[in-house]
Amino acid sequence: MQPLDVKPESILPHREPMLLIDAILLLDDRCAVTRSVVAENWPLCDGRKASPIVLVELVAQTSGIHNGFVREKKEGRAAGTHGWLVGIRQARFEVESLPVGAELVTRAENQMEFEGFRDISGRVEIDGQMVAEIALQLLRAAPAA
Repeated sequence: MQPLDVKPESILPHREPMLLIDAILLLDDRCAVTRSVVAENWPLCDGRKASPIVLVELVAQTSGIHNGFVREKKEGRAAGTHGWLVGIRQARFEVESLPVGAELVTRAENQMEFEGFRDISGRVEIDGQMVAEIALQLLRAAPAA
């Protein structure tokens, strides 16, 4: 899958080392798919391998890209951005570590949406093999008055 001509940082407020997404592969009304390469400077990385717990953040960022795309489509760019409170409903990891240089493909999909609440299903793969399934619950922060 070829990357889209959309930069992750044009949608997300994250910057290195917290920006984990290198490219957006798919972005539509239903889901987002991203590509990342495990880097030495990632959080929870010892320089050789990263803890799979970092995949929770990767799913959250992929979801942020999707929800930012949907928000902008519905409300326009002038609607601004608001943060999300993220809760981990479930996380299942199939690996003990992620080697530096591994290419990850992450898919995040809204399973349910009600006002400022989202139930997200996420899946991370390396070479087509599932390494994590993560379910998140997101609550959109209200704009400051």
